[in-house]
Amino acid sequence: MKTIIGNIRKNYIFKFMSSTVFDEAIWLLYLASRGMSLVQIGILESIFHITSMLCEVPTGYIADRYGRKTSRIMGRGAAFIGCVIMISSHSFAFFAIGIIFSSLSYNLESGAGDALVYDSMIECGQEDKYMKVKGRQEICFQSARLISLIAGGLIATYSYLLAYLLTAAIHLASFLFSFSFKEPEVGRVEVRVSFFRHIRDSLQVVWEHKGVLRYIFYIEGLSLFCTTLYFYFQNFLKSKGYTEFQIGLVLAASAVAGLIASSFAYRIEQKLGERKLILVASPIAILLFGMIALTHMESLALILLSAIDTILFVVFSDYINKQIPSQQRATILSFQSMFFSIMMVAFFPAVGAISQYMGFKTAFAFIAALALILMTLSTVFMLRDKRVEKGSLKGG
Repeated sequence: MKTIIGNIRKNYIFKFMSSTVFDEAIWLLYLASRGMSLVQIGILESIFHITSMLCEVPTGYIADRYGRKTSRIMGRGAAFIGCVIMISSHSFAFFAIGIIFSSLSYNLESGAGDALVYDSMIECGQEDKYMKVKGRQEICFQSARLISLIAGGLIATYSYLLAYLLTAAIHLASFLFSFSFKEPEVGRVEVRVSFFRHIRDSLQVVWEHKGVLRYIFYIEGLSLFCTTLYFYFQNFLKSKGYTEFQIGLVLAASAVAGLIASSFAYRIEQKLGERKLILVASPIAILLFGMIALTHMESLALILLSAIDTILFVVFSDYINKQIPSQQRATILSFQSMFFSIMMVAFFPAVGAISQYMGFKTAFAFIAALALILMTLSTVFMLRDKRVEKGSLKGG
């Protein structure tokens, strides 16, 4: 039991290590420096998400069938290989290969990581504390981002290559550390269950718990807009004359906002409840998207948007996990990530093309308009759920 409890503490360290990546603030700039246009960068990001779309469910099955720890180890190995390929590449084709390995690293971790922690907590009888634990994980993630963005921007001012070399070293360290986790017994799939039967059972669970789809649509839609905006914001700031270090500082400020927000996410949810939280957060997020598109307060709006996104990410993760059984947890969480990837395949390069030919502000306006439509619709769908109206969704 102590070993299983240790998974939770170790995961804080793992989250910090695996999230310390010095290339985050400069990867678009790095690709541009090696001859990639914004359209090509958009296509590379699409390749990332096409890979994710195709591999999310199979990698979720690996986590459910062969173990969350096994999937995590494989994911860290793929991250290291992908980074090495990115370092040594000078052509679109080789960058695409590196992107594929990078995508696999996220696929192998996306369902497995949360499933490992949540099922460890079930085994210890502490699943009711998951939202607090998720908030602490997010603190580790945002702290790592803060360091990565400031240090990465500073390092990249002198050498993009050095930023990637240090990132590769960290990936290798997190790969070795991932061997220290204990596989939880909760949620293990029997050996005789085939891949297709497991997928069928997972789809049946989703169908029986349709309420979870509303939450997935909302949170992944918000992530779609925030992630796309966040990455193209690097090039937007560069076009305004910012140095790599200054870009890193702006993005680091958004990480600080996320860090603070993750510390209070649990208390905010407890105070407002599900319905009020949705009603308050949605219009604020839409307003911030509009500010980025239509005002000169882009950086401030991005920082505040990061806080809103983090709060909802922490809270919705708890809502979703409480509605699904352990036996299909990693696979269903992978379905969630796959939904995000399906949207990104078309959306990211479209924003890249608009940015290149019509300007960043036009692209940001495009994001804001879609955010207004889709977030409004998804908010209405969620609030139609009677369990949300009664504030009883937390119980599943």
